[in-house]
Amino acid sequence: MSLLQSALDFLAGPGSLGGASGRDQSDFVGQTVELGELRLRVRRVLAEGGFAFVYEAQDVGSGREYALKRLLSNEEEKNRAIIQEVCFMKKLSGHPNIVQFCSAASIGKEESDTGQAEFLLLTELCKGQLVEFLKKMESRGPLSCDTVLKIFYQTCRAVQHMHRQKPPIIHRDLKVENLLLSNQGTIKLCDFGSATTISHYPDYSWSAQRRALVEEEITRNTTPMYRTPEIIDLYSNFPIGEKQDIWALGCILYLLCFRQHPFEDGAKLRIVNGKYSIPPHDTQYTVFHSLIRAMLQVNPEERLSIAEVVHQLQEIAAARNVNPKSPITELLEQNGGYGSATLSRGPPPPVGPAGSGYSGGLALAEYDQPYGGFLDILRGGTERLFTNLKDTSSKVIQSVAK
Repeated sequence: MSLLQSALDFLAGPGSLGGASGRDQSDFVGQTVELGELRLRVRRVLAEGGFAFVYEAQDVGSGREYALKRLLSNEEEKNRAIIQEVCFMKKLSGHPNIVQFCSAASIGKEESDTGQAEFLLLTELCKGQLVEFLKKMESRGPLSCDTVLKIFYQTCRAVQHMHRQKPPIIHRDLKVENLLLSNQGTIKLCDFGSATTISHYPDYSWSAQRRALVEEEITRNTTPMYRTPEIIDLYSNFPIGEKQDIWALGCILYLLCFRQHPFEDGAKLRIVNGKYSIPPHDTQYTVFHSLIRAMLQVNPEERLSIAEVVHQLQEIAAARNVNPKSPITELLEQNGGYGSATLSRGPPPPVGPAGSGYSGGLALAEYDQPYGGFLDILRGGTERLFTNLKDTSSKVIQSVAK
């Protein structure tokens, strides 16, 4: 067994995901990975799912901490979904409210003991999931209006950055579980595995089969209680585009204010008819009531744009003399303040649709649209988005082979 294969086998875990090794994946903790110019010591497991592990890793040279996500795939559609996700991450990276992409590496299934393609994604390490911080604060009562304002404004700025791209990038799976809190106390949007640049404009010429195919693809990439009326009822012939994200943002704002989801049960009829209610006696969050209503419009064409949402939030912030970009101190003070990341064990979300078997090779230029369009960000650069692990280093993992 090669050193590379042994290293990837350590990552695979106990008989999981087709891995040849029966050793527990936590045995990988303490090993050192060379990824590009970084030598990363794997410190602990942060999360694990059906096909992926997320580790906390530290650069041996600088001491900087990262999140190292490793995914396996034996299907071409999954490979494409992973590649598309990384392309989106690279294109969006650098915005203060989007998780920072650092590096990526891959290896074909022919070179892996798992018999599947291997992907490593390196990103900044955040303090934890926002939802975990909110749970810890439940006993203290509702969030302050200013805290809700900061959380929501920073989330909307991330979405605005996505919608400003050419073509606009639609997240499609906005929810509190996909919001992280950085070590500096700011919101970071993550998980671009469901994102797309494709909009749909159904009309009376669409066949039932075409509607069913679009509905099935969207269903795979969205969360039931956040789905929009136009997604649930394609026969409404409403356009399906960026306004999906606006509806989801309305759900998030409602949840931040009232500590419950407006469509908690994901009931299709209530969503299609926009049947929710703002607590009649609420006085703490009245400043957000009209904004919630404007985002939860059944007709997507009547919903606010993300630019309009951000503008209204800026006006609210100015009236309250709040800097909405500033750290969310209320969350930090109740959760250990600034500093190192806390453990988050939520499983990674699904990477995307399943498909036919993978034929090998990861040259990005081989992929047609819609994936090829995202590669414009790489033109003129000298480094490839993915680096074959063999080419990165003759020793990908140190101290694995005995």
